[in-house]
Amino acid sequence: MNAKKQPEFEPAEPQDAVSAPAEEWVRLFIKHLELNALDAIRDLSSDATDFELRAAMARAILATYVDSGMDVESALEAFGQATVERETPTPAWTEALNQRRFELIDKKIQAELTVAESIELARLTSLMRNHIDSDENLPMKGAQALHRRLLHSDSTSEHG
Repeated sequence: MNAKKQPEFEPAEPQDAVSAPAEEWVRLFIKHLELNALDAIRDLSSDATDFELRAAMARAILATYVDSGMDVESALEAFGQATVERETPTPAWTEALNQRRFELIDKKIQAELTVAESIELARLTSLMRNHIDSDENLPMKGAQALHRRLLHSDSTSEHG
């Protein structure tokens, strides 16, 4: 009886594989998240509501970010960014959004900002940064004119 030899399977390397340090960070993050989640639910009563459980998980996630070296404000900004990325389409930056951002900054300075408002501020800050960094805000015409002038002056200095 001749048994066919099965072809050896070698998984292909993914094109966009994450780096070893990034993979290690994710593994440690998940391990810490599990530990923080267990600590968070340990304090809940057996008849905890869904809201209480979700709040405990939110605390565990935030604690895990802090354990990873991220400050609370940066973690909230990451949540704000994730909120922006979930939205389809991302809202356009407007003067009204900018005004709301200023209001929230004032509340933060006065130490009156709620957690929900902190996340809203992080979201608005992310939207503002994306708007500022967008191509529509780059002074391309002026930069292109300067580039042409520099190229022209460089070519005349080489020939002159």
